Amino acid sequence: MAIKDLAVAYNGSGNADAAVDLALQMCRKYGAALTGVYASRPVRFEGNVSHWIGDDVMKTLRNAESEAAKSIEMRFRERAAAAPGGSEVEFVIEEGEANVVLARQARYHDLLLMGQFSVPGDAGRNIRAEDLVLRTGRPLVVVPHSYEVRAFQEYAVVGWDGSRQAARALSDAMHILETKKRLDIVTVRASGDGRPAPRSSAVVRHLERHGVEARHIALTAQREGIGQTLINYCSDNLPDVLVMGAYGHTKLREDLFGGVTRRVMETMTVPVLMSH
Repeated sequence: MAIKDLAVAYNGSGNADAAVDLALQMCRKYGAALTGVYASRPVRFEGNVSHWIGDDVMKTLRNAESEAAKSIEMRFRERAAAAPGGSEVEFVIEEGEANVVLARQARYHDLLLMGQFSVPGDAGRNIRAEDLVLRTGRPLVVVPHSYEVRAFQEYAVVGWDGSRQAARALSDAMHILETKKRLDIVTVRASGDGRPAPRSSAVVRHLERHGVEARHIALTAQREGIGQTLINYCSDNLPDVLVMGAYGHTKLREDLFGGVTRRVMETMTVPVLMSH
């Protein structure tokens, strides 16, 4: 199935601009439509506070939020003016909690793009990729805040450990991977891991049946761990995208003790397509 429509989480921040830039590149390649999505903050007050707020004040606050949303839409449309001729561009403003709104809108698109939102003080810090990837039911592409537009090399890396999450990500990314000229299936194993290795030859054969030429790369985790080893491989080879499953362990466990997903989210150097 070809990519036909892309959604971008957009709040006017520099990180969101990076996501739009990648989305525009994808629009040019796939002839896809582009939709910006902004979650407008509802004007509410807890408890009895609302009784002390006059109607005029509430109206002023709502007008201010409306004007802010319009300003953000204008910035998006200025950025999206670089879309190829004939591409459909729209902007959706929906009131509500950001991750809930974005997850709902993502379900009407082939995939959702968002900025990394890791810069301290960034206005988009309340939008969490870790939460979205569990909510959406669609693949999520997270774009590094340092992303700079460059021509696609038609090269991708897939992080493969044989898990359900990895298989889901591979399937979700197939419409992208089928267009690549080079594909590395990278397995990173901890030193001394005695578990059976995932069947790399089987996944390579599966991809070949889809017309995708792939090779398997087996790495031993460096001292920084599996996630950082995978990121270091991408930093050295500069693929267009890293494809990986998210949260092989529970999210709570990764939040408490760290894990591959969390490490990749913190240190990514290339766009990452994640599924759960």
